[in-house]
Amino acid sequence: MQATDFITVGMFGSRPEAEVSRARLESEGVEARVQSDDAGGYEPQLGLTNGVRLLVRAPFVALALRILEPPDPGTEYRAPRWVTSIAALLAGILVLLMSLPVIVPVWRAIA
Repeated sequence: MQATDFITVGMFGSRPEAEVSRARLESEGVEARVQSDDAGGYEPQLGLTNGVRLLVRAPFVALALRILEPPDPGTEYRAPRWVTSIAALLAGILVLLMSLPVIVPVWRAIA
């Protein structure tokens, strides 16, 4: 592998930001590297001025850019109905458990 085989597809302000995008690309099967002139990690603040680069192999540039493209702002994510139902059930159980310190003394006073 040579450094010339890789092309920059993104610049980031910090290594963790770049690593998240690298992991996203690799989860889709695109080999990626993070490159930064930060003295081998000893001077991470240099990433703020020099930037941290995300690199992929030349044949995968278009695919990488498509994967990293932010979602369309008009696109709305809707969870499946069963996820919403489970979340509502768990929220109800949590409210019930949180109200037990109030319900138990009232129940004992009535009984």
